[in-house]
Amino acid sequence: MEDVKKTTQGETVSNTAAAAKAEAEQLKEKYKCKVYRVGITIPQDDSEEKEFAYYFKRPAIASYDRYLKSAAQQGIVKASKVFMLDCVTEESRDALIADMEEYPGIAVSVGNRLTEILGLTNANLKML
Repeated sequence: MEDVKKTTQGETVSNTAAAAKAEAEQLKEKYKCKVYRVGITIPQDDSEEKEFAYYFKRPAIASYDRYLKSAAQQGIVKASKVFMLDCVTEESRDALIADMEEYPGIAVSVGNRLTEILGLTNANLKML
């Protein structure tokens, strides 16, 4: 849940969003490349939701090639897992692996969001 505070001008500012931006900037400096934060929310039951967020660095061209080859030969779940593990930051790796084991659908959901951010959409995949 986001921690929100009011500023003197009456604007709302999210402390969580500011912290996430600061963390992304630190990771960008560490990895010397663009860093992406991918988050999703899944329902736990009728009244609760659980939030997940991971940081990824820009993947190499070889990662895209492996993703497309795996998607065609082994399926999208396996391809998404391999692609995400190729480009997840060290700081998010353990959480991502643990969450994929507990919630297998995260591999597809987060994988789809990541590939969309990187410009690889379903329309692009259909052209291949």
